[in-house]
Amino acid sequence: MNAGASLRRVQDADTRIGALRGDLASAREALRRDPELERARAAASDAHDARVSADAAAAAAESTMKDLEGRVRTLDRRLYGGSVHNPHELMEMQQELEHLRGRLAEAEVAALAALEGAEYAQRAEEAAGREVAAEEARRAAALEPLRQRIAALEAELSAATAEREAAAGDAGAADLALYQRVASRRQPAVVAMSGDACGGCHLPLSIEERRLVRTGDRVVQCSNCDRILVA
Repeated sequence: MNAGASLRRVQDADTRIGALRGDLASAREALRRDPELERARAAASDAHDARVSADAAAAAAESTMKDLEGRVRTLDRRLYGGSVHNPHELMEMQQELEHLRGRLAEAEVAALAALEGAEYAQRAEEAAGREVAAEEARRAAALEPLRQRIAALEAELSAATAEREAAAGDAGAADLALYQRVASRRQPAVVAMSGDACGGCHLPLSIEERRLVRTGDRVVQCSNCDRILVA
């Protein structure tokens, strides 16, 4: 095998290694974290906080309503119990009772709304909990296939690395150094001729360049783009 063909093998191995490393990184990230499960858990946490807040609001509204109910009963007993005889005081008590009853009516509406809000928040929390359970079940089912995929990718990467080492050994140190220099600036670094032109920059090659590429006696570079040429 000539030097150009060995460098082509090195490039093919490098391309494969790069793709495998990308796939492996993605698979490992998927094993480490699950955005959908994290989203479901965050939503469940928010739903829990909302339910706690709604329960507190409902409890406060009910407490306010019961306090007003107690005050209305107390004032009602005083007003109609016969213990107060002063007409002016009776009138003031009647006005206060009407005011308290108005506040009580408002408090009852607010307490009902708060109770409905708490019930809605409870249902939302339960729904969020079910979604978390479903996502956790999906995650558990996906873990083993994901681990198997990672193992397969690691094996492929090991094989590709070995192939790269073998191709690099066949190419020789000087040619390999040339390939690495070109690859740092041009991708792909090794290209086949396209008719009478360079397969990278597509500019015509000289007759001598084409002859040297076809004979494969030594590594040939495109005089325009510096890429390594193979037949």
